[in-house]
Amino acid sequence: MPKLDAALLEVLGEPLLELEQLSTANQKKLAADLTAAHDAHDAFLKESMDNALEHIPRLLRGTVKKILGL
Repeated sequence: MPKLDAALLEVLGEPLLELEQLSTANQKKLAADLTAAHDAHDAFLKESMDNALEHIPRLLRGTVKKILGL
């Protein structure tokens, strides 16, 4: 039985022993798929935040970004 792949462990943040049953190739594919999903999610959130900030007057956007921690 293969151990949990290092790339998958890094993406997950904590080990899930059930995933050790996957082959090494499947673990690597899962890690790549999760990374791609996280990147797409981050891009979507950034775009959504940028769209939301368009409703705020331009002079206040910098201040609002600082308040929101962006």
